[in-house]
Amino acid sequence: MVEMAPCLRSDNQGCHRRHIPVVCAIIAVALFSGCGKAPPPIVEAEGIVRLDGAPLRNAEIRFFPTDDFGPEYVAKAVTDSAGRFKLMCKGQPGACAGENRVVVVEADLPAKLQGENAQLELAAYLRSLGGRPIPLQYGNLVDTPLKATVHAGQKEYAFDLTR
Repeated sequence: MVEMAPCLRSDNQGCHRRHIPVVCAIIAVALFSGCGKAPPPIVEAEGIVRLDGAPLRNAEIRFFPTDDFGPEYVAKAVTDSAGRFKLMCKGQPGACAGENRVVVVEADLPAKLQGENAQLELAAYLRSLGGRPIPLQYGNLVDTPLKATVHAGQKEYAFDLTR
């Protein structure tokens, strides 16, 4: 008697076993072939932050892409004495092109003001900042009303915060 090929057997067990590696290979290719979105280009982005009309100095501003590409794609800057900033992302000037949620928080204190013996200098520094505290809604990624659509045709972004 002639034995039938595995896929022609009436119980189909040989057919199923033979297709398992093929199915696994198809699934692996689908999972690892770059099905996710590629990160957008980083384009120049700078601007100004004001609180109640006055420049907000020494505040940290962060642009979070609405599509999560990981923490290395969050652009950051600290405002200068005129409230101006120039964002940096992945070691280059700018932010990810596309929709971004924007957060504004207190910048880190200068190292020379962090010691126990610097209390008087710290108090003077904090008084000099003005416009403090920054309203909490601007520092929370979920609650912030600030958004920016970053694209190569626009370099300047202005944020007017209010109390």
